[in-house]
Amino acid sequence: MSTNLHRRAFLGAILLGAAAAPVLLGQDARGLQPGERKVDPIELPLDKPGVWTLHFRYKPPRIISVDGFDKNGKPAKQLVWYMWYQVYNRSGDPVYFTPEFELVTRDLNTSHLDEPQPYIFAQIKQFEDKTITPTKPDGELNLLSTIDISRRPVPPSLPDAFPRLISGLAIWTDMPEQAPRTNSFSIYVSGLSNGVAAEQTRPLPPYNEVITLIKRKTLKLDFVRRTDDARPEITDIRIDPDNLQAETWVYRTSTQIKPKEKEKKPKE
Repeated sequence: MSTNLHRRAFLGAILLGAAAAPVLLGQDARGLQPGERKVDPIELPLDKPGVWTLHFRYKPPRIISVDGFDKNGKPAKQLVWYMWYQVYNRSGDPVYFTPEFELVTRDLNTSHLDEPQPYIFAQIKQFEDKTITPTKPDGELNLLSTIDISRRPVPPSLPDAFPRLISGLAIWTDMPEQAPRTNSFSIYVSGLSNGVAAEQTRPLPPYNEVITLIKRKTLKLDFVRRTDDARPEITDIRIDPDNLQAETWVYRTSTQIKPKEKEKKPKE
């Protein structure tokens, strides 16, 4: 079974496991660090009563070379993409964040789920958090993978208090091989909200059965990359400057439910 299938199965349930406690940082949600961006929740027409949405902070994806393996499984340098992010909760109640980061290239029409491979994750974690030491392996940020971050609920932050930030890394290991020439792509972040909507649609003839589309409230981020794989730089990727809606909340189709086929009567 592939890594993505393992991960989808893992994220399909809420896991009750031990994880490090969230970090309380002395900064307001409005005070961003250099290079950070924030996306606040907004109410959408499809939101139902009781829908909560997490606040999201991030830095545009970075490109970095790490110790990895080649196609034959031998040790080799490996080029990976990753995105640093934080979430916090103003809903008033603890909520589970079960994230999925899907990178979709707009110029190549390919799709890539993040893969939190432990060996690669540990290297990027060390690079991003300089406070990590042998006696303090989690550092100050306590960066979590997209699997580990779902183990415990995100605690609520009081409206007038500094937010209790949970930090994580989303990692893509296959971009240089699977989408080597992409210069335009979007990242869809699901799991930031419990918003779900169902929409019925009818396909074009000759099909006439009704299909139910299940949509989840999702954050869509649009990026551009101005260079190519011949000259990769860590800061090559930027938020799309020509797109006024480069950071938007949408309801995105995640599942299609088709009606059950009518049982055929046995021949007499």
